[in-house]
Amino acid sequence: MIPCKITCIKTIKRWYVPNRAIFTILAFFGIFVSYVTRVNLSVAMVAMVNVTEQFTRNVSHVSSDECPNSNHWKNVTETEDKEYLGEKYNWDPKVQGFILSSFYYGYVVTQIPGGILCDKLGAKVLFGGGICTTCILYLFIPLVASWGARYVIAIRVLQGLAEGLTFPAITFAISNWAPKAERTRISSFIGMGIPLGNLFAMPLSGVLSSTSVFGGWPSTFYLFGTMGFVWFVCWCLFMYETPDLHPHISKEELAYIHQHKAVKTRTTNNTPWRDILTSLPMWAVVVAHFGHNYAFLMFLTDLPIYFSRILHFDLKMNGTLSALPYVLQATSAFLASCIADRLRASNRMSVTEIRKLCNSIGLIGPAMCLLLIIMSGCQSIRIVCLFCLALCLNGFAYSGYRSTHVDMSPDFSGITFGITNTISNMSGILSPMIVGYITYSGETVANWSIVFYITCAVYIACALFYALFASAENQQWGAERKNTNTEAKPGKIYFIEDAMGR
Repeated sequence: MIPCKITCIKTIKRWYVPNRAIFTILAFFGIFVSYVTRVNLSVAMVAMVNVTEQFTRNVSHVSSDECPNSNHWKNVTETEDKEYLGEKYNWDPKVQGFILSSFYYGYVVTQIPGGILCDKLGAKVLFGGGICTTCILYLFIPLVASWGARYVIAIRVLQGLAEGLTFPAITFAISNWAPKAERTRISSFIGMGIPLGNLFAMPLSGVLSSTSVFGGWPSTFYLFGTMGFVWFVCWCLFMYETPDLHPHISKEELAYIHQHKAVKTRTTNNTPWRDILTSLPMWAVVVAHFGHNYAFLMFLTDLPIYFSRILHFDLKMNGTLSALPYVLQATSAFLASCIADRLRASNRMSVTEIRKLCNSIGLIGPAMCLLLIIMSGCQSIRIVCLFCLALCLNGFAYSGYRSTHVDMSPDFSGITFGITNTISNMSGILSPMIVGYITYSGETVANWSIVFYITCAVYIACALFYALFASAENQQWGAERKNTNTEAKPGKIYFIEDAMGR
């Protein structure tokens, strides 16, 4: 009998699921939900807007005359527009631009405060509450849309305020739960919720918006909002602030986490704000981060509109093709990080040279693709391939400017990333508004070419500024002033978005 009991005990222990794995899965789906709710509106907007009314007001600029359905893609006609269930709104491109950009009005405000509140409220409350609030607000968008665009804008601003807390909070949670040796893997797995959220939301939004079975575009908001609420219930039930507070964690896992926690290098709250804000290498990172986000957020919010109005993809294909470039971007970002690490280990190039090389590929490469897109006119297959190539090359930027935060200042990389991320996400306000103003006179190839020219200029100017003034050397202000010299631990992570590029 005794051997049998021992065998049973060993079997139970063998099937023990580490609680840090449960935390990682919950955090992954939290990021997944946050991006699902962030990008869905870009696809649903195609079905929400009365395109026929817009074309009536801008009859001389009807884009279907410029790019006829010559590539055997399904054309978006007036008949098909009537098949989309759900109320239609006469929102011109300017209004659409305001709606799509309004999320970032709130998002840029709460990122740095979110990092400060983590110490007081904890990551469980901030991360879970931020996403839950976003999803509850999300459920009301079909209702408030009938009241007017200003109410949708208000909802989106509130969503941004809530979601701005999530990235600092989940980074704080990783520092509590992830052993030093596993921190990069855990951070990378959680960060995969970003591209996979895009991959999931865009095609499904297109399918649901173009079918009458579930009621058209409103069903996308109800589905994704409910999904977030279900996630929140699981987060509340299974997530604990620290391993010490978990009632069911094994002694072995708890001891392992404590044994492999990174030693904190900061001992005081003395932050050299003046030195940081007057550092030219720091501003080189700010500029590169802004340039990357300007194009990335423009593609994220406006690419489905371009595919619909100019290339005439139906909503099902629109969602699928809009998601494809982000899958390639995530893949290339991972491969670029491996290449950068190999170059660094070989000592063939300095760290600064590696960062500048990766950043140049990540920004100038997509700029060249956009120029080719402008030259491609209405050749839809070539244009889609070039967009995929553009974002694939853009993945190299994560091993460029993104990683420079830690290179310049291991002790203050969280603060520097908070500064650059706040400034760069202001581009989420600018780029959709610029697209709306330029395309207000008509959804034409010429107007969209202007959009792409501006994006090219931003890409190239920001890449050159970084190439001239960036430095991956530890700055004089980069180490906190203290009596003992300490090195940053390789497993130290500050922001999950930063960790994705390491």
